[in-house]
Amino acid sequence: FVGKHLRMAVLQPDRSGAAAAASAWLLLSDPATMRSRVSASIASSTAASSPRSRCSSRNCPSLPSDLVVGSSCASSSSSSYSSSLSSRRSSAFATSALRRGGSSTTMGSRRRSLTGAALCCLLLGSSLPYGTEAIHKEYDSKNFGALWTFLEYDVGLDPGAVVDIDLHSNELAPNVFVMILTHQQWVDWRRIEPTTLPKSGPDSIGGLNSYLVSYWRAPLFSDLKVHLTISAPGKDRYHVGILNSQERPLELSGHVQMVNPGGREMPLQEEFIPRVLTGTSLLFCGTCACYLGYMMVCMRKRDRTTMHYVMASAVCLKGIVLLSWLGDCLVVAKYGASSPWLQVGWQLLEKVQTILELMMFLLTALGWKFLRAELNRTEVKFACGISLISLYLGVFEVACTTQSTCGSYQLSRYILHSLCYLVVIVAMNFNMQVVYQQIADAPASMESGKLYQKYFAYKGFGYIFLAFIIAPTVELFLKVTAMPWDAHWLYVLIQQLRTWAIYMAIILRFTPLPHPQSLRVFELTQNVSNSDDDEDAQGDTDPLAE
Repeated sequence: FVGKHLRMAVLQPDRSGAAAAASAWLLLSDPATMRSRVSASIASSTAASSPRSRCSSRNCPSLPSDLVVGSSCASSSSSSYSSSLSSRRSSAFATSALRRGGSSTTMGSRRRSLTGAALCCLLLGSSLPYGTEAIHKEYDSKNFGALWTFLEYDVGLDPGAVVDIDLHSNELAPNVFVMILTHQQWVDWRRIEPTTLPKSGPDSIGGLNSYLVSYWRAPLFSDLKVHLTISAPGKDRYHVGILNSQERPLELSGHVQMVNPGGREMPLQEEFIPRVLTGTSLLFCGTCACYLGYMMVCMRKRDRTTMHYVMASAVCLKGIVLLSWLGDCLVVAKYGASSPWLQVGWQLLEKVQTILELMMFLLTALGWKFLRAELNRTEVKFACGISLISLYLGVFEVACTTQSTCGSYQLSRYILHSLCYLVVIVAMNFNMQVVYQQIADAPASMESGKLYQKYFAYKGFGYIFLAFIIAPTVELFLKVTAMPWDAHWLYVLIQQLRTWAIYMAIILRFTPLPHPQSLRVFELTQNVSNSDDDEDAQGDTDPLAE
């Protein structure tokens, strides 16, 4: 699992496998929780070991600990700088590398931790929406003291795209370089062996490996202003970052902008997302309108329950969330930067819609309005408590700015929803057993036919909920293994169509309840009973007539 697909976490060598897996899972999703995260706070636990690559960006994964970004990088593209300047850069890099050496930790343990984290991510999956990424970033006195810091991560560009970099340092910054590299070059950095240069003697210190390739690079010094046109045979993913070889405290201000040919402000992998959101939002809103119209026209008043309106609300709110997300995408496509109000707004709406979806599953499993008219006090308290706590965690997850707090809120919300899923499974099976027992004790009548309809509805609900649990993992597996990197719109489309299919399956299963029509086979019992009564009546009247 490389690149954007798994949001690789910083896996410290002294962490346990469980903690590493939790870190990878927390950084798996790609919403606003990845914004404005600076990796300098991670350095406390590894100050005594060899320098490792770190990254801090609003949407980039941190490099694994076994990826050591060297202090010298060979450029694979031509630049306007002279060869003498390049040689001075290389010598400065090599000198800094030898100065900043250190002992390396065991590679096998770190790879096992990364493997465990990837397996954890694959099993858990992710159903969170994917936020549209802006490719115009503004920096104002941000700390870049880490060895490696991403400015832009995984941006799909066509040949002829323009990259504008305008950065200013608060002081002279020797041995600090701004680099552009392709995704394949970034992957190759992890495969370079050895990651550290061998020692020349028992008392010497080995330096970092300096044989690393980049698409373009330039020294920062105090100011850097570059207007670069991408020259490549085809479309590719690009990363922009800062290599601070001596890890000196450094504050930068300025901006980085990447624009595709024709003034297209969105990355290639997200260009079709607005069309997907337009279609799926209309699908959800249209489904909600049709369902409400059906309830008002075709259903009797006594058959319309609060649960039917809860289902319609979940579908309608999902359409509103997608429309809000579409507005944020259109702002990014026009201006190259996201609107904070729009972004926070649709993410908060998404949290509320997720809670409503969760309550729809919970109340359906408890049998409210379908099997019984009221819930007991404990069930009401549990449902209200889950909703309030999830809303609290969701609001703070959107509003948080540091990695530790965002991660704790997100993990707590996952655990809370997992607890509710367990309650849904238990309540669903309990109600199925209750209905089955009622069928076993009931005689063959019209009421028995209605009990069969309820039993079949909850049996189908079990399969629907199982698909709801497994679908994110299957989607993530397809995204990682089968989908091309520039088809993220397809991943979003599959997610939304899967959600729509699950909602429709629940609506079709439970719309006839709580007063379903009896099965046709049980209508025969009523016909046979009526015919027997007629024969008995005729048998009683004939002797009197004689």
